[in-house]
Amino acid sequence: MKKTIKKALYKIKKNKKINFSIDIDIILNIDYKNKNIPIRAAIPLPYGNGKKYKILALIEKEKRKELYNIKENNIKIGYKKYIYKIKKRIIKFDIIIATPKTMQLVSQLGKILGPKGLMPNPFLGTVTNSPQKIINEIRNGKIFLKSDRYGIIHSSIGRINFTNQQLLSNIQFLINYLKRKQNNSLKGELIKKIYLSSTMGTSYLIY
Repeated sequence: MKKTIKKALYKIKKNKKINFSIDIDIILNIDYKNKNIPIRAAIPLPYGNGKKYKILALIEKEKRKELYNIKENNIKIGYKKYIYKIKKRIIKFDIIIATPKTMQLVSQLGKILGPKGLMPNPFLGTVTNSPQKIINEIRNGKIFLKSDRYGIIHSSIGRINFTNQQLLSNIQFLINYLKRKQNNSLKGELIKKIYLSSTMGTSYLIY
């Protein structure tokens, strides 16, 4: 499979002058009609994917002092002001983090955040009493995945300026992680097909 991936990466990178995202589409052997559970995961990619996520940390006042050293423009920290904005459908974030205490209000926003995949989830680590920890993990390459209603996972796996070895490590790490998620009740392999592409580019079958 390494040779197939390297050939795909060569074609994807060829003559690219813009640092596009390199995307992966993983077609899974799950069927929502038969109530197969969708795949959700928080995965620490070895080299991250090069994306600077917009993060909203909904944190009560007494815990915000733990985040005093965070100065990045892509990370916002607050609580009720942002709850109000979310209710008004003003949502400009990729990831929302909450604490168990702030989830008392955040949980009421399920109809707004749920369809967008933004509802904080303790299983993924985005409901936590240690917001600094999960923010650092995201900075260091953690990504969040969820299969769509067709049983497909769409994600960025890196960028054009990543080395082939970095991209290969990210891809193999993700594949191995998903294989470990294999459900015993599932007939056959969890992964059916995998495609690689760049933004607006041709897709290449690698698995």
